[in-house]
Amino acid sequence: MSDLLFLLPGLYVLLQTAQLVVLWSYRDQKESEPAEWPEISILVAARNEEENILLCLEALNRLDYPREKLHILIGNDQSTDRTAAITTAFIADKPWFSLIEIEDTELPLKAKARVMEQLDRHARGSFYLITDADVQVPPSWAKEMLLRFKPETGVVSGTTMVKSPTGGDRNQEIDWTYFMGLLNIISYAGVPATAVGNNMAVRSEAYRETGGYAAIRFSITEDYKLYQQICAAGWKWNNIIAPGVLAFSAPVYGWETLLHQRKRWLTGGRELPWYWWLLFGIFGLFYFALPVALFVSPFKALVIWLIKWLLQSAQIRHIYGLLGEEKPDWAALLRYEIYLLVLTPATAIFTLLPVATNWKDRFYKGKDL
Repeated sequence: MSDLLFLLPGLYVLLQTAQLVVLWSYRDQKESEPAEWPEISILVAARNEEENILLCLEALNRLDYPREKLHILIGNDQSTDRTAAITTAFIADKPWFSLIEIEDTELPLKAKARVMEQLDRHARGSFYLITDADVQVPPSWAKEMLLRFKPETGVVSGTTMVKSPTGGDRNQEIDWTYFMGLLNIISYAGVPATAVGNNMAVRSEAYRETGGYAAIRFSITEDYKLYQQICAAGWKWNNIIAPGVLAFSAPVYGWETLLHQRKRWLTGGRELPWYWWLLFGIFGLFYFALPVALFVSPFKALVIWLIKWLLQSAQIRHIYGLLGEEKPDWAALLRYEIYLLVLTPATAIFTLLPVATNWKDRFYKGKDL
């Protein structure tokens, strides 16, 4: 019984080691700048984002990209706050921006997929770049994303980090960064992972070939569905960890909101391949098994936990280094481990509860998912 109890934590440590080896072998590669930059469209879904939309628009307006080749489409998804008014005022003298009012349609689309499908009707160019209204992209973002496309590449995903204006929410920041690193590690191992929907670019040819968002059965993680369809059609993917494509997202506030966010991710990921769920299972069960193992053999359990934490911290610090960001100190990494100890079991339990998933003040459950 004791050996079985330690089998899962031991397996997790082996996975952590393999992840670190893959991460250390990662080398970012990009193509040469074209003689002429192509026409592109940037698609942004916005619903009740009055607190974030202006920062997002200002960041997009600072993009280092030829304005005559740039179309920035903001989809106002029936906001009940000042999102539309703020956007209208900001773009009044900027013809490269457009505000599109999102309407109910007969298509079986909901949430962000419906917004993207309607924005797609106005999109032009060789590439579509996608971000969210609570995200700030760097001035280099558009060019740097395009430079990661080879002729056979259909989808590119950048890295997003959570940043609070007050400098708080350090645990969310580290958690996002670590999670992004894990996604990318899988793609670097030669397996398509997923794109992060707030930092994503697709070749318009690949988008059209798959039918785009209009062809996606409803999912509250619709960006994964699009990524999946593009890869399934034979296109290649590229997940990037580099400063030039590093975007910053606003954190979520409140424990309940955080749990709804995690439930949305897990619920929407039901169609992920089996190996993803194997990894999720090993990760999640670690935080159930090892606390029990502490009562069986405290010294052995603590040693395994220490090794796991050191490997995890090494990964996180290396990812921060690749992004050109200041690495978290060891005290912050220890606090993050305590955060995981609480959040991981809480997420697992909350996901199993018959509670509707909240997405932008809309609730989905059962057949709606």
